[in-house]
Amino acid sequence: MSLLGIDVGSSSVKVGVYREDGAMLAVTRGDVSPQHPQPGWWEQDPEEVWQTTSNLIRKIVKEDKVKHDPPKVFAVSASVRENFPAVTNGNPIRPCIMAADIRGEEFETPPEGASLPEPSSFSCGHNRERMDPFNRLLWWQKNNPDVLNEAKFFPGWHEFFALRCCSRYVTDCTIAGRWMIFDLEQKGWAEERLAEYEVRKDLIPEILPWGSIIGDVKKEIAEDWGISTPLKMAVGASDLNSAALGAGVSVVGDACLVSGTFENQLIATDELPTTTMLLRGLSVTAHPGKSRHAIWAICPTGTAVLNWARNLMNISLDDLDAALIGSGVSPSSVLAVPYLSGAFIYWENGRKLRGALFGLTLATSQIDIVKSFMESISYDHVNTLSLLGNEGVNVEYVRAMGGGTRSVWWTQLKSDMMGIPIEVISQPEPGTRGAALLAGLAVNAFEDITETSRAHAGTIRIHEPDKSRAALHREKLGSYFNAVQNTLSTFHGNTTISGK
Repeated sequence: MSLLGIDVGSSSVKVGVYREDGAMLAVTRGDVSPQHPQPGWWEQDPEEVWQTTSNLIRKIVKEDKVKHDPPKVFAVSASVRENFPAVTNGNPIRPCIMAADIRGEEFETPPEGASLPEPSSFSCGHNRERMDPFNRLLWWQKNNPDVLNEAKFFPGWHEFFALRCCSRYVTDCTIAGRWMIFDLEQKGWAEERLAEYEVRKDLIPEILPWGSIIGDVKKEIAEDWGISTPLKMAVGASDLNSAALGAGVSVVGDACLVSGTFENQLIATDELPTTTMLLRGLSVTAHPGKSRHAIWAICPTGTAVLNWARNLMNISLDDLDAALIGSGVSPSSVLAVPYLSGAFIYWENGRKLRGALFGLTLATSQIDIVKSFMESISYDHVNTLSLLGNEGVNVEYVRAMGGGTRSVWWTQLKSDMMGIPIEVISQPEPGTRGAALLAGLAVNAFEDITETSRAHAGTIRIHEPDKSRAALHREKLGSYFNAVQNTLSTFHGNTTISGK
């Protein structure tokens, strides 16, 4: 028996097949097309996600290793805070509004006079967010009530696959935890909070624990995928938690950096959120493994910003590191504010921030601009470690993964600025591995998911911090902080750092 993991991200889908012990048999990926109907809007066609996933599964089950060990169970790793109104079998009646879409800003503003953090933030583990699935639901209810009246469900990617494959509307604790009506301690919905809003309860998915089987995959779907043996679907998790599990991060103190579309850190913990955590934009979610929870530090920068800058400057990914090395060891003469979709942590009112460039001259080159964005994203990790340190969370090393780790230059700079080693994992797609491990847990493929997650995670290279290189950026790091503060002051009348 093999285990299949599906990782639905914001810009691509990955599918991996693994042995029961977590060793990889095969992995493949495919891109999905973003839709931008207006500036600041970002939508995705769920049917394209389904077709892309189906094509990848048809492809991977033809691999020799998979033919000899066909999958018997699968689970989904899903990018969260991306939902859409749907009817029977999850059929969408409108596109999925993606997390970085700017609509719904009015729902992330606390009521006038509310105490901060709000009591609900301690319960669900995070502050109000415009992309919170429940706020997205309220947005549809306010702006398109007829659409919501027609809808039977409001699924994200995990629930979409459960509906289509098993006709069940279910989710897990990590995905449910991004809804402001979640209760982190009870691992369920806070009924009293749900009662505050006039929202149909049938639009809220059922929460199942890890290790649960959702159901048997419909025979016609399994056969269409090229799987002739019975196939089950198990409860999965969010993409960040799944990737951490796939990288072997599941014990208190373990940390990982997911350098993907967003630049995110996850630190395994057994603590609940504190006042200062929430004020500073950190959040806490449930997490599979020996740690009960995990701290999330979400930065909507990462490769989304890097790829935007590269494409704008016409620098290919293959040529990037050579161009960076050729630019010299000194910091770029340009300073970038990389928040094209706002900032979630550190800066008060940071979600109102947008990108900016300072220090442009007629001599500024294309690589100067791309390099400046990569530097600023690296500087943000200094902020994150500062916030964690103030919470008594000590991070001694980080396991890194994602497309951003392809740049050796960038990963080294992050290690230099953070002052700690970064281990780049050898697993090509840890999100699919984490989902597959959760699938294995549901069929008793192993006894201890923590130990199994650590086995075969692997390390491809280690970046040790270079203090001399970090020193070159010390002055610019201070200028970066000032530039962001001045941007906030100029456009939003705010110069304070969140929580200070």
